Amino acid sequence: MDHVLRTTTSPTQAGDWALVLASASIEHRVDEHDGRFELHVRPEDAVTANDALAAFDAEGEPEQQPPAPDVGWSPLGVQGAIAFAAMLLVTGLRANGSRWFQAGSAAAALIRHGEWWRAVTALTLHEDMAHAVLNGVAALVFFSAVGRWMGAGLGALVIVVAASLANLLAAVWHKPHIVSVGASTATFAALGIVAGLQVARRLRLRTRRGYAWVPLGAALALFAMTGVGGEGVDYQAHLAGLGVGAAVGVGWAVMVLRRGWRPLRPLLQALIGVATLAAVAGCWWLAFRRG
Repeated sequence: MDHVLRTTTSPTQAGDWALVLASASIEHRVDEHDGRFELHVRPEDAVTANDALAAFDAEGEPEQQPPAPDVGWSPLGVQGAIAFAAMLLVTGLRANGSRWFQAGSAAAALIRHGEWWRAVTALTLHEDMAHAVLNGVAALVFFSAVGRWMGAGLGALVIVVAASLANLLAAVWHKPHIVSVGASTATFAALGIVAGLQVARRLRLRTRRGYAWVPLGAALALFAMTGVGGEGVDYQAHLAGLGVGAAVGVGWAVMVLRRGWRPLRPLLQALIGVATLAAVAGCWWLAFRRG
């Protein structure tokens, strides 16, 4: 065995190479000279041995996560913050006795008795200025991230659907007398969607799949810091928003990453966005018509 296939200064690496060749039934020998290890094989086995070691090297290389879909900068975050501010100007504050709150709040008992539209309308109401500002800032971050992934129109639709489902679940979870309002459920749904995307990307790796759940852990940490404390905070709706958003994000990402991401055309995004806005307006029409 006169052919020197590889050399290294690491005894561990030399041992790994020897194990690879042994498992492939290739005769070999490891010699050590002045702190360097030489891997010898027969000349006629050089090609086969090199292929076996190349396959071993490829398996040991760190895997790259599939790239996240990215349609570029999205106005969805800015649009969400403006929408919250505009609705606050129209509806006023809850303490002022605005009829908007009577018609559109997420009253658990009423939702259970068929007034499902309240799960949507409650997302556009805010208890006070502080909550509106906080949700506006959160929208700039999390809505924008969803918009970069899905586009503004589709992102808005998915956030509204996920947050509305979360409010419906929370109404079942709540005691009948609970009445809640606020876009926080939507911002947590957007956070869950983004975390779900990252989980789905990491689950496609062959190794270290346990790390796939790190983004969800980070999202839960944010929930623990911002979604639980404070008087009147509806943590059940926040947690439901995060959970539904994560489920939607994982499901959508698995489909997208498997089939290849093809962003929707701007016109179609705009039509979906208008349809989403019309659906929210329709829920308000139902609220005042039945109220």
